Amino acid sequence: MKLKLKVLIATAVLCSSLSTVTSNTLANNKVTTEQQLQAEWEKEERETQQAIKNFQPTTAEKSRKNLEALKKMAPEKYEEATKVNILANSGKMGTVGDILITYDNKTSVWAHGHAAIVRDNNDYIVEAWPDVGVRVYQNNWANRFSTKKKFYVKDASYSKYDSAQKWAYYQVRDPYSLTATKDSVDKFYCSQLVWKAWNNTGYDLDADGGRIVTPC
Repeated sequence: MKLKLKVLIATAVLCSSLSTVTSNTLANNKVTTEQQLQAEWEKEERETQQAIKNFQPTTAEKSRKNLEALKKMAPEKYEEATKVNILANSGKMGTVGDILITYDNKTSVWAHGHAAIVRDNNDYIVEAWPDVGVRVYQNNWANRFSTKKKFYVKDASYSKYDSAQKWAYYQVRDPYSLTATKDSVDKFYCSQLVWKAWNNTGYDLDADGGRIVTPC
């Protein structure tokens, strides 16, 4: 999974011993930042559309290899994952702490897909949703979206998966906002919430740095 994360870099401008900044400088910086953000959103849109074109369901061989790796690193999760595979027709995807993504935008509201993290009881997920905020929602991902994938975090133990989903759960009822950044602690959007949940456990899923994070 390639999480695109664009982070606003804070720049300290020191002007004399009083550290004053002119209004013109602030205005110019604001314009530059807005232009950069617009360019980044356009880039993310192009990459998302390309990801949709290239989308391929996970093969049986890939799933087998993922399960083998999981069996070594997190035996408890391996047992849960094999049970979920048997019950796949329920629409559930993943087990505790897994990352779920879709490139659908007709349901996920914005044009860059959607992401969520699976709860300890995989009947539910935690997601940040427009006009609602961070919420617990039924795990019917496989039936809810036409393009869907689940991702494991390489070499993570069961306790890390559990910690990640718990962190996301503790943010329930916080507001949804596309202006949230990596440093935001009280507002979230879907893939930024997932990134922060795993980053809190010591796994930085940031692929290329920056401010914007999308599921592609």
